[in-house]
Amino acid sequence: MAIVKRQAEADHNTKMTVADLIKLSNNLKPQQIKQVVEERTYQWNNFVRDFFNDKATNQYTKRLKVAALLWEKVRESKAPKIYVHALLIQYTSLINDYRKSDTKH
Repeated sequence: MAIVKRQAEADHNTKMTVADLIKLSNNLKPQQIKQVVEERTYQWNNFVRDFFNDKATNQYTKRLKVAALLWEKVRESKAPKIYVHALLIQYTSLINDYRKSDTKH
């Protein structure tokens, strides 16, 4: 049902009822459900690949951790689930806070 709900939200379908959600989710094929899970994996993999290809990220010793911090923000947003260099600028304070806390351990 969550798949159908997210699709309705993405389509701005405000008229969909719970009954509609149930009906549509019961009609989902296993392949459709599998594609959604695979798509999330592809999004993360592509995000990490693009992050590591950005030369500006070479300054971080724990690059995967920084990528994960940024991914969390992107994943929760309505923005496209892709890495762009502007994320480093947008979340500079978040990254710096992480780096400071990491040096204390």
